[in-house]
Amino acid sequence: MILVLLGAPGAGKGTQAEALATATGAAHIATGDLFRAEIAAGSALGLEAKSFIDAGKLVPDAVTIGMISSRLAEPDARNRVILDGFPRNVAQAEALDAALAHSARNATAILLEVDRDALVARISGRRICSECGRSYHFTKNPPKHEGTCDTCADRKSTRLN
Repeated sequence: MILVLLGAPGAGKGTQAEALATATGAAHIATGDLFRAEIAAGSALGLEAKSFIDAGKLVPDAVTIGMISSRLAEPDARNRVILDGFPRNVAQAEALDAALAHSARNATAILLEVDRDALVARISGRRICSECGRSYHFTKNPPKHEGTCDTCADRKSTRLN
C-alpha cells in the first residue's frame, strides 16, 4: 500500500507523513530527503540533482522519478509507504501510475487543503537547517537556541520553496 499525500507547500504533508510513518511503521519517502541523501552519497542521480539545485532550478522529472523508483525498491518500502512531495506534477503522477500498473501495489491519495492565509503564515515562519535538513518554525517549533540547529549546531537558512 502506498499513501500519497498531496497539497500545497505548507499544507502539512511532511508533518502528517512523519506522524503516520511513526504510527504505522511505514517508510516515509520525501523527495527533499531523497535529494539530500543522494547528493551526500555522491550518486550519479544525486550529482545530477545537485547541479540543478545549485543553479536554482527544479530537479527534472526523470531524475526525481529515478530516485523515487530506486527508493520504492528498497526492502523497507516494499509493504507500506507514505510519499511526501511526490508526485508534484502530471508527468510524475503518470510515472507512478505506470510503475504501479506493473506491480501488485496500489496507492491511495489524500489531498490536504488549507486556507491560503494559513499557508502563508506557515511558510513564512519556516526555517530549515542547511546542513542536516531539520525543520523549524518561528512560533510552532523554534530551536532551543536561536540561530542554531538543535541536531547539528549549524546555522539555519530560510526555506525558500
